[in-house]
Amino acid sequence: MKEQLYIFIDKTGVCFKEFQSRGSNDGERKYNDMLGTMLRGGKKFIVGDMLSFRDDLLNAGYEWGIDFYVRKAGFL
Repeated sequence: MKEQLYIFIDKTGVCFKEFQSRGSNDGERKYNDMLGTMLRGGKKFIVGDMLSFRDDLLNAGYEWGIDFYVRKAGFL
């Protein structure tokens, strides 16, 4: 069975980069830096990861459809 892949699109051109430097402690900043790097690099994600990372961006104050969105990117 093929699994759908998704890719994040930064509509503003800066939200993923800004997200990389956010965080209230060292561990959170390292996680955000790693995730921001993957998002900016065009990495493709399975649905579970996509939903989790979408929630991370939403919780950081970015808005779905305004700052970023996700589109289908083929199959695994």
